[in-house]
Amino acid sequence: MALLQALWDHVTQQAIELVSETRDVMLNKNSFQEFSNNILKLKSLLGSLNAKKVVEARGLESTRAALENLNFQLNKACKIIQDCKSGSLIHLLFKSNSILLQMQDMAKDIAKTISSFQLINLDITLDLKTMTNQIIDNLSSMEFQSALATEAIASEIENSISQSNKNQENAVKLLEKIAEAVGASVNASMVQNELELLKQEKEEMEAQKKQAEALQLSQLIQFLYSTEIVTRPHDDERIATYHQQYPIDSFMCPLCYEMMADPVAIPCGHSFERKAIQEYFERGERKCPTCRQELLSLDLTPNLSLRNSIEEWKQRDMDLKFQAAVPGIKSDDFSRQNKALEDMQILMEKPSYATKVAEERLIPKLVEILKDERLNSAAALKCLYYIAKYCDNHKEAMVEAGAVRRIVKQIYKDGTEPDAIAILLELSERETLAEKIGSTKDCIPLLVSLLSNNNPDVSQNAHNVLQNLSSNTHFVVKMAEAGHFKPFVARFNQGPQETRTLMAAALIQMQLKDINVQVLKDKQFTHNLVQMLSSSTPACKATCLRSIKKLVEYPKMVKRLLKDPVTIPHLLGLISFVRSDPREKEEAAEILALLVGASQHFELQKYQGLQELQSKHNVNLLLQLVASSDPQTKVQFLHLLVELTQKSETARNLIRQDENAVGQLFSLLHSDQPVVKRWTMKLIYCISEGDPAGVSLPPSPAKELAITTLASILTSSLDIEERSTAAGIISQLPNDDITIDEILCKSDTLKAIHEVICSADEEYNGNRAPADQGTSLLENALAALMRYAEPSKPELQRQVGKLELYPSLVRVLSRGSSLAKQRTAIALAKLSQSTSQSVSDTTIMTEKSKHSMPMLFLTKLLPNMSWCCSTSSTNGTLCSVHGAACSHRDTFCLVKADAVKPLVRTLSETESGVAEAALMALETLLTDHSTLSHATAAIVDNQGVVAILQVLEKGSIPAKTKALDLFQKILNHTQITQTLFQRFEGILIQLLHDDDLKKRAALVLKQMKILPEQSSYF
Repeated sequence: MALLQALWDHVTQQAIELVSETRDVMLNKNSFQEFSNNILKLKSLLGSLNAKKVVEARGLESTRAALENLNFQLNKACKIIQDCKSGSLIHLLFKSNSILLQMQDMAKDIAKTISSFQLINLDITLDLKTMTNQIIDNLSSMEFQSALATEAIASEIENSISQSNKNQENAVKLLEKIAEAVGASVNASMVQNELELLKQEKEEMEAQKKQAEALQLSQLIQFLYSTEIVTRPHDDERIATYHQQYPIDSFMCPLCYEMMADPVAIPCGHSFERKAIQEYFERGERKCPTCRQELLSLDLTPNLSLRNSIEEWKQRDMDLKFQAAVPGIKSDDFSRQNKALEDMQILMEKPSYATKVAEERLIPKLVEILKDERLNSAAALKCLYYIAKYCDNHKEAMVEAGAVRRIVKQIYKDGTEPDAIAILLELSERETLAEKIGSTKDCIPLLVSLLSNNNPDVSQNAHNVLQNLSSNTHFVVKMAEAGHFKPFVARFNQGPQETRTLMAAALIQMQLKDINVQVLKDKQFTHNLVQMLSSSTPACKATCLRSIKKLVEYPKMVKRLLKDPVTIPHLLGLISFVRSDPREKEEAAEILALLVGASQHFELQKYQGLQELQSKHNVNLLLQLVASSDPQTKVQFLHLLVELTQKSETARNLIRQDENAVGQLFSLLHSDQPVVKRWTMKLIYCISEGDPAGVSLPPSPAKELAITTLASILTSSLDIEERSTAAGIISQLPNDDITIDEILCKSDTLKAIHEVICSADEEYNGNRAPADQGTSLLENALAALMRYAEPSKPELQRQVGKLELYPSLVRVLSRGSSLAKQRTAIALAKLSQSTSQSVSDTTIMTEKSKHSMPMLFLTKLLPNMSWCCSTSSTNGTLCSVHGAACSHRDTFCLVKADAVKPLVRTLSETESGVAEAALMALETLLTDHSTLSHATAAIVDNQGVVAILQVLEKGSIPAKTKALDLFQKILNHTQITQTLFQRFEGILIQLLHDDDLKKRAALVLKQMKILPEQSSYF
């Protein structure tokens, strides 16, 4: 309702504005005054009525529709009156009859709309009902009739402009009558003002394609010039002479008031526009619209004579406009130039005028206009476009005039203009001009940028121009450099070897994006590129290698290259060919290493080339090349073998089984080239990883030398990566070799491991995380430490006990990486496990002797002895689990080392293997039956039960398995709270649905007395 009230108020305001506009109308003042009085009454009526009551009586939608209709009619009437007051007075008198008829129709329409409100049926006062009826009656019967004098003047004007020869004296007399009718004086100022108004209206009609109205106005202009009160411009004299030859009425359709394009005659002889008279007859009319004669037939006959006259007039009119526009474009008057450009762009839609413009040598002028911001550059571009489109012989002149460079600059400066790109497209159709376009600075990058333009015509034309430039290799390289690679790929695939070499060299320097790589992974492109490796031209092969190396940086290109079955054979061919340049071999090996490194494990069996690479022949070839190549090339072959052995068990086994190869690799540990030594160590580490037998070693005495060398690298090298790899290899050495243990025991290997762990601890204490290489060194040092922690190696374990290692080791559980935590937990588990039996024996001895020699007496008697992992004598506290049994220096105890809480916290780790290792370490506390209750209490007091519950909820299957075993042992010796009991019950019941865990879960539930003894789970 609020919206409707706003509309009601707007209509009232519109009525007030209409009344205001009618005050100063010069034409038929009495009729306009009567109309104004009724509109004023309508305004009063609308102000007195209650909009809500009207809506209640008629409905919301009906009322809204009537109000919108009334608003439209009042606005239209206002516009008619404004046009009368603002335009030429002569034109107003000339079309007075048409204007008055429009106003008469508007009055009747407004009356009908007011009637549609049905206000007479509303509960309103009698005065308002009377006012409503008066308004409707007055507007319905209103007649806007022009005075006889006005009609006579209008008739005289029409006769005057239709005469071929205008008499100056008669024209002046008629002008005086016009001035008298409108209350003006005849003088040069009045005539000049009328001319300006008429010319302005004529331009508006031409812009709206209303040719008949424009013709009328043109004839009125000639009429004013015929008075000779003002001087006629030179260009208008020819136009005046021409327009005198054609009466306006003969060209206009009496029905649609437009100039006829397809005139047809009806039986009475009058002519109309075909479409207009057909619609007239379709409405049921049978009389001539002009003479009102009853028609016996509705046949239409084409009026060819009239059509030819109209066409002739149009042609001559365009010729005159062209003749006026040519000097206009050449002039120095900006206003005149712009007007001439607007006219010329319309004329040049016809090819003949485009040719005339070129013949008039206007091309340089049009190009020059593009530089001037004061001139209509859009119209100049349109003119140049028509020349390019229709005048093939003048395209060269456009380019010579600098059109291409100017267009490029203008687009960069002012934005995209569709005609500018269309010009380039037309010019690029000729090959010689395409060369000049492509060579224009910044043109190709600009065209590439326009491919993503929002205007589809612009983007398509830019694409077509680039297509026309694509036969030039230099140009397609520029396109690729700008990010458009499709022409580059197409040209590469079609070109000879020399062209491909040039393009591959350019590709090396380009910055590639994912969208570019998507285009470059074209199957034919990659195949043609790889085939260049078989070229006999060194430059071709070298360029090809570098470009492939660049492409391998992108995963999508790796897949495409691997899918091509010739890629790896061609690269291997370069490597195996004796006469190949060492640099080529080096780059081929590097590419192979990158391809393997970017592949997934399963892809080594998926692609034929990768399968060939793992063959015994090729692995042996690579090993031979490692032995025979110079150091720089040797590094690339080692790198390739490292990548291959990291992914391929086949390659690892082939090298492990080759004693000569193993011996050769270990001999390289003594190389004076650090990079060779480093990559050799990486390869040895790779081939040993995952081998149950450990690192493949050369036979003695080379074996002993190899172990000594590894120990020396770990203890003495300044290169962190070297030390890390050496520690990793030491961790993989055969476990049951006494000779290795003896060498390690005599060396400073353990001290080096101790130093690494303590250094990491110091970095953590300084709140600075170790760098990646430092992390790797710590992880591998911990892996090597596990050899010293083996229960079967007491001599090595004793060395561990002599070092102040345990506190730093325990702290790794809280601060290290996931892998470091896992290896630390395993080492602690082994240390704890290895002493479990000795602790058990000591416990028995302590029980026997506790009455004869109390522990307190022993601590006083031997004050300098370290107790239970302590590194000093200040800690004389007995172990809460083992008492004095774990007090020997060589005995490691998780409780006395404060390792229980960190191990419990480690159970929250989600990385695979970490929680399992921590559970394994905690479980070593529960191996001695005599200390089970105290050991259980130590775990429970450190929130171990809650941590186990979390493992059962979120851990891996192996972790859950160990957690169930540990929890089952804990349950035998402790009571858990009701809350935890319920949580365990819920998670254990869920685990009954897991095939791997259901039996263990059922056993725990039975122990918790939730499942019966005879459950089906057992």
